[in-house]
Parts: sequence; structure tokens; C-alpha cells
Amino acid sequence: MEKFSLGTTLTLPAWETLEVASPFQAETLAETLVGGQAFRWFHGPGEADWTGIWGRHAASLRLTPVGNLEASLLTEATSPGDVRDYLGLDRLGRLEAALPCRSDPVLATLEKRWRGLSLLRQPPGETLLAFICSANKQILQIRAMLQQLSDRFGEPLADTPFRSLPSWERLSEAGEADLRDCGLGYRAAHIAGTAAFLKERPGFLDAVAALPTGQAREALLKLPGVGPKVADCVLLFGFGRTEVFPVDTWIARILGTRYPDLAGWNRRQLATFARIHFGEAAGLAQQWFFSEARHPLPPAPPSPEG
Repeated sequence: MEKFSLGTTLTLPAWETLEVASPFQAETLAETLVGGQAFRWFHGPGEADWTGIWGRHAASLRLTPVGNLEASLLTEATSPGDVRDYLGLDRLGRLEAALPCRSDPVLATLEKRWRGLSLLRQPPGETLLAFICSANKQILQIRAMLQQLSDRFGEPLADTPFRSLPSWERLSEAGEADLRDCGLGYRAAHIAGTAAFLKERPGFLDAVAALPTGQAREALLKLPGVGPKVADCVLLFGFGRTEVFPVDTWIARILGTRYPDLAGWNRRQLATFARIHFGEAAGLAQQWFFSEARHPLPPAPPSPEG
């Protein structure tokens, strides 16, 4: 697992238990936080701790030796309920139960390793910004772009060394050249265009939240820099549409490998298959496949000859 260093000294408030006998193991907690859903979680300050920022919230998380999940709340605005909600703990059991693991041996194999990985509930505006930045970029590069945007345009979070991500209103005040200075490349034009679009339509994201999923996707596709994969990521991670199954090159490859009959299918066909086959928890299945693609197990050694 990647270990993105916190890079700053941090004095933590007291730890408190969020979840007794939490669903997470060390691997699934790490993959939930830094496996491509969110990009503002860092390893530290302790060896087994993770510290993250979302909206006006900041918290550190750790697993105890007996498997309980503990949090240290870094801002007054953050409550234990905010952290549980962000982590999606209230819906995880239902989504896991909805997946057809008993009838699908491929999924059953993934379940043994990735059960407990959760779908985060992230602020929609931040999720949109992150995934516009994600085009043709790896996780480390996305993190770096968002950090620069935060450093330059974000608001300080009281009593922490952190800054929030900038709002779309704040981004609308920045020039494209200023955005390029944050290492965004051609994505600067997309962000500037989306910021201008949202400034003219201040209720747009709230309206998207109220639409059925298909209509919500079509609305998001009107935004500069938002194609089908980015729209699906924003729907899944920002708007809680757990039936959405984003497909990228990694997902297409692993689906074609694990389900040979799907080899050669295009992304739209694969997404349709996934929504039908995996149902309301398709987005959770997508994260299992994505995590497996990122961290494949080494092949088993050959059996000794008898």
C-alpha cells in the first residue's frame, strides 16, 4: 500500500472509538482512503494512522490491535457522526449483502480479500474538482494538483495546519493562468470553464442531486472536462449513486480477464453489464475490482512434486 506522508507535525486530540469490531482490516482501510476514491488522506502522524481532510472537516483514524476503529477529531466542526457518515459505515453491510457473491465465484474470490472496503461519501463539489483533475493522471499526480489548489486558493481550517479545497465560487475568481501554475496543464481550462458554468448556475449541483441517475449523468456531461468516466466517478463518490460502475482501462482489463466472455466489450457495454449483474452495489464491486487490479497477489508457488 502507498504511504503518502503527512509531512507536518500534528498534535492530536484524544482518540475516541468510532466503531467496535470495525469492518476494516489494515489493507481495506488504507485502500478505502487512498485507493482512488479520495485524494486528501495522508499516512501519519503515527505509524498506523491516517489523517484526512474533506469539506471543513479533518480527522485522524487508526485501527486498534483488537480491531476497533478510532478517530481523533481535528476541527470543532467535526463530530464522530460526520466521520462515520463520510466513511459510509451505515450502508456498507447492506451493500456487501446485495452483491451476488454466492452465485458469482469471481466476486466470491474478491470478497475474501476486499470485504470491508467502503465507499466514501464525499462533498459533491470537491469530488467533481478531483475527478476533473484526474484525467490521464495517476493518484500521486492528482494528489499533488489538489494540494497545490488547496495551498493557493483554499481556506485555513482552524486549529490545524491544513487548508480546505477551494470552492467553485473561489475558482471562478482565479484566472486560467493561475490554475495552470498549480500544475493542472490542460485541465486548468476545464476547471476554469466549469467554475464559470457553475457561477452562472449556482444551484446546478443541488439540482443534479435531485435527478434520477441517468439524467444526473447527462447533466454532469455538460460540464467542461467531464466525460462518461468522470461523470460516473462523481455520481458514485460524490452523489452516493452506488449502482454506478465507472469503467477505465484497468477495470476493462480485469473484467475481460476474470470474465472471459466480456473480453473485447467496450466501456459502455461493460458498465451496463455491471449495473445489471451487480445491482445496487455495483459501485462497491467496482472498488473491489479496482483494488485487485492495483494490488494483484503474487502467483502461488508450484506444488512440490510428490
